[in-house]
Amino acid sequence: MNKIKLFLTLVISLNVSAAPEGAFNTLMVQAKDVNKYIEYMKANTGPFEAIGSDVAGVCVTKSGNDYPGQMFVWNAFSSVEKALAATDLYDPMNTSSGFNKHRKVMYSATFKPLKVFELKPGSERLWRLKLNNPSKYAEKMIEIEKAMNEAGHEVRIGLFAPIAGGREETGMFHLRGVSNTAAESGAAIDDYYAGASWASLWGESMQYIDEVVTETMEKCEIIYTAK
Repeated sequence: MNKIKLFLTLVISLNVSAAPEGAFNTLMVQAKDVNKYIEYMKANTGPFEAIGSDVAGVCVTKSGNDYPGQMFVWNAFSSVEKALAATDLYDPMNTSSGFNKHRKVMYSATFKPLKVFELKPGSERLWRLKLNNPSKYAEKMIEIEKAMNEAGHEVRIGLFAPIAGGREETGMFHLRGVSNTAAESGAAIDDYYAGASWASLWGESMQYIDEVVTETMEKCEIIYTAK
């Protein structure tokens, strides 16, 4: 628990003019039974311990699915160095039959946060974007996050750049808007279409987007924290 508190403190306290510390490894899978797979991982934390994960969790696609059982497992680290080192410690393509019976591995990728992001999972709207100016877009997301919170929406916005994303993620920046519940996500969208004060900021951010590739709604949770 001390490690997760330290991890969050490091991320939150950094200067917003520079990219924050930390990185996430992600493993995209197709689960045969999402709930059973999650419960299996909670009961078998060896892989998380072996790679030195600070925090691990899952995100299950609820809307906008490309295939049944679409979800991914994520591991949070305090640096890209530790995230990439973890890839030498565990091979998800060559693991125990216990894991393999629950899921089909699609691909993996590492992501670097481009703005401060509070790691508090919930109902999450994910956009995969092609950006022409990631740093300016990150600045605009900081502005929007502040404005939405001041308007009464408890939201957390993350922007992530892919590292070794292969054909699926190379060039795709992930924008993640996080609310505590799906209803709260919906309330923020209702507010936007009703002409919220922060809606114009969202419009201004469009100049930095060349293409919206996909958009999904996900339910995310933490399933492991280092002792």
